[in-house]
Amino acid sequence: MDAITTTIKSDLARCVRDLYSLGLTSSVSGNHSVRAGKRSMWITPSEAPRYLLRAGDLVRMDLPTGRVFGRKKPSREHNMHRMIYNARSDVNTVVHTHSPYTIAVAISPAGFVHVIEEAKIVVGDPAIIENRPSGSIELAEAVSAEFEKGASAVVIKNHGVVAAGKSIHHARAIVESLEEWAKILTVARLLGGPSGTLS
Repeated sequence: MDAITTTIKSDLARCVRDLYSLGLTSSVSGNHSVRAGKRSMWITPSEAPRYLLRAGDLVRMDLPTGRVFGRKKPSREHNMHRMIYNARSDVNTVVHTHSPYTIAVAISPAGFVHVIEEAKIVVGDPAIIENRPSGSIELAEAVSAEFEKGASAVVIKNHGVVAAGKSIHHARAIVESLEEWAKILTVARLLGGPSGTLS
């Protein structure tokens, strides 16, 4: 394995552990991947504790066919990751979290309005879609369709958040900025509502 691949896998594993520490996933929720060349990806395994994840735990899969290399079982959301990579050649990392504030705002009547400049720059307007069964082709198709339209983040109601980035750090910045935005918006609404929004 070359040095670049080793570094990318290590960076992804550290990102997974960090997102758990930040409360954006639970011990076995969420799934994350990184592109490996033009034809494959490394993805988190099924049912592995996120706080213990190491680079060697990642599972390699073929993007066009879904073939798994090795004996480890990939995340059940692997088709969603594959479809996003196949739809967007500029995407090199996919991060899927269960960010609590983001989901809460997405399922609330008021929804998202821009109140923080950084999130507007980093996230833009997240696509918000209805939930489908976890791990289903229907969910994978619905999420990848939004990315094909140009979204950087998709919020699945009652489920989670998917961010697609040019790098691990880019995708992580999207989910973290989105959660920060949701927290600020939630607190502002508890205090009577935001006094101003960004156009």
